[in-house]
Amino acid sequence: MRREHAQPLHLAAAAKARRGPVAPARRVDDLDRRIIEALQRNGRESFRAIASQLGVSEATVRARYGRMTNEGILQVVGVTNPLGLGYEQALVGIKASGPPEAVADEISRWAEADYVVVTAGQFDVLVEVGAADR
Repeated sequence: MRREHAQPLHLAAAAKARRGPVAPARRVDDLDRRIIEALQRNGRESFRAIASQLGVSEATVRARYGRMTNEGILQVVGVTNPLGLGYEQALVGIKASGPPEAVADEISRWAEADYVVVTAGQFDVLVEVGAADR
């Protein structure tokens, strides 16, 4: 169980969304990749600074950023360190007796499940769990 005073790890509504079908990859060019790399280095970097680094206009960076976020290619978020917040972490391997997708879908609804993936190998589903204590 979670500590009463601790904040939940999942703050975004997107974390509650159901897993959907795999969509075809969207096209990105070299400039898109360089904008993404700049934001990976510093997600709070201004469009003006990124434009200056890349030798393009601020409007170009702003438009590319808008397109990539609208198409679901890019998402800029704040990432927390669960250990720094006082949570314990565990990686749990699960063997399912039926289709593993149903198990993964159900576990992904848990607030404690930070990462859920269906795999091939020793386990059918891997879950990264964050909780107040062991």
